[in-house]
Order: sequence, then C-alpha cells, then structure tokens
Amino acid sequence: MAEKVAFSRDTCIDLSSKSLGANVLFATDEWFAVCENLLTQAPPTFDPDAFHEWGKVMDGWESRRRREPGHDWCVIKLPYTSKPMGLELDTAFFTGNYVPRISVQGANLEGVEGDGWIVGGRERVERGGGVIGTCMTPEDVELAGKQCEEIGEWHNLLSQTPLRSGVPETRLHLFDVECQKPITHVRVNYFPDGGLARMKLFGYVTRGSLEGVQGELSSVVYGGRGLGCSNQHYGVPSNLLRVHTGVDMGDGWETARQLNRPPIIKRDPETGLVDTPLHDWCVLRMGCVVGAVEKLVIDTKWFRGNYPESVQIDCVYAPKGLGDGEGVEWKPLLPRRRSGADQLFTYGRDDLALKEGQKITHLKLYIFPDGGVSRVRLFGTGQGKIEDDEDDK
Repeated sequence: MAEKVAFSRDTCIDLSSKSLGANVLFATDEWFAVCENLLTQAPPTFDPDAFHEWGKVMDGWESRRRREPGHDWCVIKLPYTSKPMGLELDTAFFTGNYVPRISVQGANLEGVEGDGWIVGGRERVERGGGVIGTCMTPEDVELAGKQCEEIGEWHNLLSQTPLRSGVPETRLHLFDVECQKPITHVRVNYFPDGGLARMKLFGYVTRGSLEGVQGELSSVVYGGRGLGCSNQHYGVPSNLLRVHTGVDMGDGWETARQLNRPPIIKRDPETGLVDTPLHDWCVLRMGCVVGAVEKLVIDTKWFRGNYPESVQIDCVYAPKGLGDGEGVEWKPLLPRRRSGADQLFTYGRDDLALKEGQKITHLKLYIFPDGGVSRVRLFGTGQGKIEDDEDDK
C-alpha cells in the first residue's frame, strides 16, 4: 500500500543517503535509536529479542514518549545542493511506536560555512553521529529552534501528514514534495514523538556552471542520472553513476535472465564473443555536456556469476535533451567488448570511437545478453549545460 506519485524513484537518487555523504546535525531525543539510522541505505531490520539498557533495539530514529511540552525534530545536512522531487518514509517494524504525524522542511543554506551554526552540530559530525540513550536539554532545543529560524527560510516539502503503522501492508509512504527549490538542509518534525525507520529524499544534485570542470562528469554528484532501461529486475540505472565503489550486487544495475536465450550457448569464431542478438540496455544522462573525453570506466564489482558476457556503449550529443527518444542518432563510443567477473575495465581515448571535438550528453549501455554492472564512469571536461535540465526553473 503506497501513494501514487509523479516523481520516479528509478530516475531520481536518494539525496539524503548516508553513503552519499548526508549528516545529521541535530536531534532533540535519541533515547531508543539514533537519527542517523534514517539515512541508512540498507532496508530496515528487526530482532524481536534484541534489547539494550534503554529499551528495545529499533532500526530507525526513535524518541522517548514525550511527557514535556514540544515535539521532537532533527536537522539533516545534504551532501550537495539538490533539487528535491519526492519523499519515501518507511515505518517498518514500528507498529505500536511509529510517529503518528510528520512534516518535512527544506532550506538552502549555501552561504553558511561549516556545521557550527546549530548547537552541537560540529561536534556531532566530528563524533560520527548521535549517542543512543541521550537527549538535548530543553535550553539547547530552544536555542536550536531559534538558530533554525535565524539562519534562513524553511519551505515545506511535506506539510504535517499522518503516517501508518509499520506492518508490511502499510509501512511505505510516498509523497511528491510541495516545493522543488534547491536545498542544502532538511528538517524532519515528529508530532509529537515516536519512531521512523527510514527517510529517503529523492531528487537531483544541482550544480552551477560546470564549464571547464574536469573529472567524472557522469557522476550523480554533478547531476548525472539514469533515464530508462529495458529491464531493472534487481537494480536501477542511476546506481551506475554513484560516486562510491559498489558495496554489493544490490548497489548496481542488474537485469533478469533472458528467457529466450538459446539452450546451448555458442561463440562466434571471428569475434570471440557469444553469438547472440539478445541484449538489455539503459540510458544515462551526464551531469553536463562532456567534451575532451579522457577515459571510460566500466566496473563489474561483485558481479561474479551474473556479469554480462560483453558490453557496448553508444553516445549522443543532445544538449536539449532526448525528448521522446524519436530520431535520436546514437553513435558508437565503445565497440562491443568482452566483459568479466568482478573487474574494473578502463578504456582510454585510443580505445574509444571519438572524433575530434566530439561532445557527449548521454550514454547508452548495452549488455549482452543480460546481467549486472556496478558502475559506469565517463571522465572529461565540462563544456556546457544540458538544456532539458529543470534545476533552476
């Protein structure tokens, strides 16, 4: 049971992920479970027999039953200035202790340096997170509230909204955000207290001009994103553009096995590749127009029994976007090459079908006949903005 929303979790990224670099700066109360759990990428877990000296062990952020005036809240710093599109709130395993009502706000504090603007922020980040069984004093909570009011304007991403129990049928909540202005910080408000397992803020990283910037311009940290694919049975294409090395097979793009694959696999004696037209594909949008391409990296880390037999990459220069895809003329970038298990493949300029002055805005990855890939990275120099980018609208 989940709400119908306009945003797509397949093409957006989780902007509030701890693995991307998000940090909690402040939380009023972490008696049963610390706030950083909200930002964990892995699904929530539950052990019915696990207890600590402060109570039940819960995989989420859970405060005490409030007996004093006020409500619980926290402030999260996103790793990059971002355009929010949607929220996923998960109350998994919080059945008699979930937050009954919640709101989420965002603010753009790009001009604010460091984390010391809010009481305890710098110390918390340096410490590596919250401490279970603790809470802020009433004086510090009041001070932090004033600091939030004075530091900038907070917009509602989600107005106060009721949540459902964390049983499997009702645990997942999806919402389109109410304001898509770029933000750097998020405030989560519990009304009045309780627990939430995960919060994922979906959207895109927004950057200023990338003209002349050199580096991995396909990465999500520059605004790269997945746009579509033939199959995403085990992972979405946007995973391919994450900045960190893949942590497991779930941290990549993997397709289902081709059901109409031949009963006996044969190899083409001329090419040395498996003789099959079967393939899956995905389309990746770069963070900007990429020129002066330096190298292309394909990583099959963790994919040991399910890597593609071979891969191929085409590219296109479409600075105004792909539209509906009709009439797009894809050009070869990497001819079909043999892949391998749990390996890093690096292709320099001499390996790529590049023309002098060629620019790239999108890649199309083909995998033969199916399988999984952890990362795709394109390195070059920024040479303009992709005009379909709505980040500043």
